[in-house]
Amino acid sequence: MSTPQEITIRSVDRFEEPAFTELVDAILHDPDRRAVAERWFGGATAAAPARAGLHQVRVGAFEGELLVGWSHAWLLPGGVLHVGNSGVQPQRRRRGVYTRLVAAIEDEARALGCLRVESQHRAGNSAVLIAKLKAGYTIVGTEFSAEMGLLLKMCKQLEPRRDAVFRARLGTLEGVVRSFGPGPARP
Repeated sequence: MSTPQEITIRSVDRFEEPAFTELVDAILHDPDRRAVAERWFGGATAAAPARAGLHQVRVGAFEGELLVGWSHAWLLPGGVLHVGNSGVQPQRRRRGVYTRLVAAIEDEARALGCLRVESQHRAGNSAVLIAKLKAGYTIVGTEFSAEMGLLLKMCKQLEPRRDAVFRARLGTLEGVVRSFGPGPARP
C-alpha cells in the first residue's frame, strides 16, 4: 500500500468531470437524503438556482492530482461570498483539510474585496459546525428546508471594524455578554 501524498489546497477555474460529480454524490448525497428526495420530490432534487453571470470561486484539496475535497462559492451583492457546498473524502478527514479549505475560501473572498463569508449547514453536521465556530464563524440564524432539514446560517466578518460592530450588535464584545433587552428590576 502506498503512503498518502501531502494534500495541497489551490484555487481552480473548474473541477475535472466526472470525478467531481462522483465525489459530490459520494459525500453529499447520502441514502437518507435520497430517500427524502424520493418521498417529497418524486426522486428529483431541488434545482440549483440560476447563477448566470455571478463570479464563482472553486477551491480544491488535492492529493497529487486527485481531488479529495472542495469548497464552491459564489459572489453575492454587497460584498458577500456565499459558500454553497464543501466536502472532504471520509478517509481524508480529521487531518485539517476542511479547515484549510475554509481558510482558502476566506483568502479568495478577501482578494475579491468581500466583507463577509456566509454558509448554511445541516444542524446535525456537528463536525463542520465545530470547525466553522473554531474558525471564527457565528451562527446567525436558521432555515428549514424540506429537502435538507434544519439548516444553520453562519457568517464571518472579514473586516475588523465591521466585525467589532457585528459582535457588539450580536451581544458579545470583549468576551462579555451584553443584553439589549430590559434589565433587571431595580429596587
